[in-house]
Amino acid sequence: MSDNTADSKLAADLRLSESPEWADRVRAIDGLVAAVDSPQARARLEAMLHDAGDVGVQVAAADALTRFGGWRGLLAVLSELGRRDDSDVDYIGYRLSELEESGEFAVLDAAAAVDPSQMSPEAVQGLQDLKKLIGL
Repeated sequence: MSDNTADSKLAADLRLSESPEWADRVRAIDGLVAAVDSPQARARLEAMLHDAGDVGVQVAAADALTRFGGWRGLLAVLSELGRRDDSDVDYIGYRLSELEESGEFAVLDAAAAVDPSQMSPEAVQGLQDLKKLIGL
């Protein structure tokens, strides 16, 4: 894909991610994941972790960042878990637990591979909360 085509696709996905329709925002996540190395795509995915319109968008963004966002994406999600105390973030925790327990993605192994100096207090708390949810 040429740079202009990739830029146009990213711009379209960024616009779609701002749609008033939750299904459009969820659909945009696949395109944003394809460009997750772009600062704009990563920032938008992280913003979608606290999408005010729909918890499904939050969970889909958390899933995408955890599986495809590298250690920075995982830390963004763990930080959300540790920072927030609301029922919506519980669904994010359940999804991470499901990824771990099903073997679909080794969340705890990925977290263990992160340099501890890179983890904020919120990410540390989020990891502790996730371990508790998993039963460790």
